[in-house]
Amino acid sequence: MLAVRKLMLAGDRQLIGEPLLRRETIEDCLLAAQVLEVAREQAQSILDAALTQAQALREDAAEQAQAQVWGQAQALFDDWQTQRKQMWEGLNETARQLLDEALRTLLGEVPEPTRIDSLLRHLKAAQPADEASVLHCHPDLAQVLAERLRVLGHSNWTVRADPQLPAQGLSLRTGSGDFNLSWQALQRWILPEQERLQSCA
Repeated sequence: MLAVRKLMLAGDRQLIGEPLLRRETIEDCLLAAQVLEVAREQAQSILDAALTQAQALREDAAEQAQAQVWGQAQALFDDWQTQRKQMWEGLNETARQLLDEALRTLLGEVPEPTRIDSLLRHLKAAQPADEASVLHCHPDLAQVLAERLRVLGHSNWTVRADPQLPAQGLSLRTGSGDFNLSWQALQRWILPEQERLQSCA
């Protein structure tokens, strides 16, 4: 069975004659939300770009630091190489000087008979054949030289004094030509090239 009911409003209550939210307000809210979203996206884009740039700067700084370290290491290595080269050059020069001094000392201490024997051996090696020859020498050496020829068995050589020759100079004159040699010349040949050049100067 249907029943009819009525609601009675208070007589002093005022009715609203328009909607609770106006359309313009809703549109403003929607626009604000869109603007906020765009701003959020732009902020994220700016942040991503800043992070990328920061990473690039870090990598560039690392490469520059690495290049600087390698440059310093290369400079240190080059300096070490230069110092090492100079050290070896100094050692070589010192060794050469010591060797020269030792050779000069040894050659200066060689007794006269040994010097004469050495000169005779070199002249004998230079002679093209075992032929009769005349050995010219300074008069002071004539007697000693004749004795050394006898001891060494060079019976086909004749000693002849020649005052024009230096004190320790010999000149072997054969049919094939003249062979000249002195103790000073033999020293220059034995000593290193630089010493020979200095001796010739």
